[in-house]
Formats: sequence, C-alpha cells, structure tokens
Amino acid sequence: MASIGFPLQLLFIFFFAAFGFAQTKSTITATTATRSEPALTCITVNCHATMSKGAFVHAPLKDGVCQDCHDVMQEPADKKTKHPGNVTITLVQQGSQLCYRCHVAKNTAKVIHAPIISGDCISCHNPHQSQNKGLMKEPVPAICFRCHQDSMMKSKVMHAPVKDGKCSECHFNHQGDLPNRLVREGNDLCYACHKKQEEGVTTKKDVHPPVKQSCILCHNAHGTASNALMSSPSPEICATCHPTEVALLDKSLNRHSPMSDAKGCLNCHDPHFADQPKLLPLGQQDLCLSCHDKEMTTEMGTVKDLKAFLAANKGGAGPLKNKECSACHNPHGSDYWRLLVKYYTSNFYTSYSDSKYAMCFTCHDKSGFTTMYTHKATNFRDGDRNLHFVHVNKLGKGRTCRACHDACASCQSSGLSKGMKETVGFSYWTMPMNYTPSKDGGTCAPGCHGEKMYRR
Repeated sequence: MASIGFPLQLLFIFFFAAFGFAQTKSTITATTATRSEPALTCITVNCHATMSKGAFVHAPLKDGVCQDCHDVMQEPADKKTKHPGNVTITLVQQGSQLCYRCHVAKNTAKVIHAPIISGDCISCHNPHQSQNKGLMKEPVPAICFRCHQDSMMKSKVMHAPVKDGKCSECHFNHQGDLPNRLVREGNDLCYACHKKQEEGVTTKKDVHPPVKQSCILCHNAHGTASNALMSSPSPEICATCHPTEVALLDKSLNRHSPMSDAKGCLNCHDPHFADQPKLLPLGQQDLCLSCHDKEMTTEMGTVKDLKAFLAANKGGAGPLKNKECSACHNPHGSDYWRLLVKYYTSNFYTSYSDSKYAMCFTCHDKSGFTTMYTHKATNFRDGDRNLHFVHVNKLGKGRTCRACHDACASCQSSGLSKGMKETVGFSYWTMPMNYTPSKDGGTCAPGCHGEKMYRR
C-alpha cells in the first residue's frame, strides 16, 4: 500500500470529480442537457449525503476539510476496496490523540472521567454531527446513564439539577481536581445555589455540627424517598447522632406527640442553625407555648391552656423564671407522668415516700417534708412545727404537693405566693383555698378544714 504522492485535497477533488461526472451523465435526458458541477468534498447525493445536516456540526466537517482527521491511501489496481476510487480512508491518529490535535487534552487533572482515561472520546461524542450541544450522542442525562445507574431519576424526591438533567452544574464532564469531578469543594458546591444556608452558617449563634462538616452527611445529592433529600426521614436520621433522644420515642411510656408525627424532630429543632441553644427556632418556653396555647386532651389527661395560664401568672423563680420547661419536662419522651424528668405522683392523696417526690427534690430540700420540727427547712411552719410534714406525712391520705400548689405558676394573679392555688379540684367540687399570706405566716380556710392560722 502506498501513500498518495500529491496533496490529499487534490486527490479528494480528482476522485469526487470523476465520480460526480459519472453520476451526472446518467441523469441527462433528451430534453434536458444539464450537468451538475463536480463534487469537491466527501458530501454528495450518493456519498455521505446527510453529513453536516445536524443541528451541531464539527468544525472541520462544517468547513469541508475532512482531511484534518482522515487520511486517503490509494491502493494498487489489483487490490480492490469497498470505497469508490479504490482508496482506503483512515484516521490520521487514533483515539483521543486525534482529538487533542485541536482540543486541549482532557486527561491532566487528578480525577479523570473513565472514557477519557481509555481515550474513548467517541463513546460520548459524535465526531461529525449531532442534534445535541457538544456533539453529544444523546442529551444529558441520558448519555450519563449509559454507564451510571439511572435510579436517581426514579426517586420520589430529586435534586433540582438532577431533575432538570443538568449533571454538569455539579460535575465536570471530563476531568477535575476534586472527588467525583465536582466543580466546587464540599459545602461550597451546595452554597453556590443555597445562599440562605451559607448565610446562616456564618451569622447564626448555634450551627448543627454536621452542617459545618458536610451537607451530604444528611442529604443525598441526587435523589431520595425522603423530603428535603434527606438520606432517611426524621427522626431516623437524627438517631445516627442522637440515639438516646430518639430511642425515647419507642421506649418511653409517655411520648411527646410532635416526635411521632411526619416532621418528627423538625417540629422543634432547625436542622441547620438557630440563634437559640439546641437549634430551637424560638426561646424554649415560647416554643412550647406555640402548641400549648389551648386546652389539650391527651393520654395523660387534660392539659390546660398553658399560654393563657402563664400570662395570668407572671413572675416566679427557678425554671419558671428562666423559662426553661425542660428543667422539669423531657420534650422527647418520659416514663413519668406529664413527661417529667423524674417521678412525681399524679395522685391527690398518697402515703409519703422520698421516691414519690423525686421531681420536687431536684430543687427543694427533702428535709422540708420529712422533718417534724425545724426552724429553717421550710417557712411553712407554726413556730418550729413543720406544716409541710403535717400535710404530707399521713398514711394513705397524705396531701401531695399538687393538692395546694401549681407547679407551673409561682404567683397567682391574686398575689398568692409559692404557686398556691386559688381553688382545688376535688372530685366534682371546685374547692376554694381561702389562703391569705402574711409577713410572718398566714391563714388558710379551705373546704377541707376550718380556718387555721400559723406564725413562724
């Protein structure tokens, strides 16, 4: 086989002129003596007729310079070829090296797309023409799914770029210096679109640690069955880092209802950042009162309208003053009545034991209830006689704290101190307390006994 001895373009002209003349001659009729001009390229009505007709045409083909990529070898007369003119058409170079004659090499970065590594540019691109931008054989993402699983396109919830088939918004097509050929590193890639999250991370007081580390610790970048592209729904995903809190949902005798609805933990916590501790969107008490602003009927009994109640009973000390509901209640779940963090009896009457008042004794001195005579354990005394002891320490019918005190109020609208109730629900009777405090004692005349006075 010998290479042609004169310029390649002249051979193309010679070959196609002869071939074009032969074809034109057959079209002459008795009434029409016209002849087509000799063909000067590979594109004729008989050869490669549809070439260069695509929406996107490779520049050499568009300019009619086929020889930029192809070489023509004239074969001896005794060696017949399939190509007209008895020539063999070959590529001037093989694989990606042919492309790199004009295009900048795409195999120089740290992470290279597999087809580029193998030099197989035409696995994705048509070297002549295409209906797709970039001479892609198929549009994105269909071309990507020739190799990659298309399961992400079948997810219930899809990332917007994936849904729109815009893989290249996050990935370089050919090569990159980051894992998976990402166009930006880590969270910066997400922040290119999610500006609100970027701002929150830099301005909010409390930022969720996973948010600082990597968005994909909680979110799937392509698609998932859970809302907001969560890798798994709340509270399941929260259990990855917070197993104890989430376990309360299944193990607790009493469960806080927001934990078990569709939003789960997100009812009370912002998953990204907040200005309040524990990623709360509001101050603790304000958050609780956003739901407890009406009377509720629950498995644990009726819960009053706490927002209205506390508005009428302002002030206080300890947890109430600091607006810390969680000092007494576990917001996730508890084995105790009213979601309390420790045991406290729900009965009106009971025999005394330390364990029944474990909740109260987290703040109050136990000796104020167990010592018969004292000068300092409590101010509710007549001289040194401990009146708390008198009320609480009765076999079977000891009055529990809730008989006289409301734990969620430290001063009534009437000015009563220590969370004293104005009335007490007793069976079907709303019994008046008739308690009047004084500087050094007070008087009490409830329905259960006549008026009694005490002085310290």
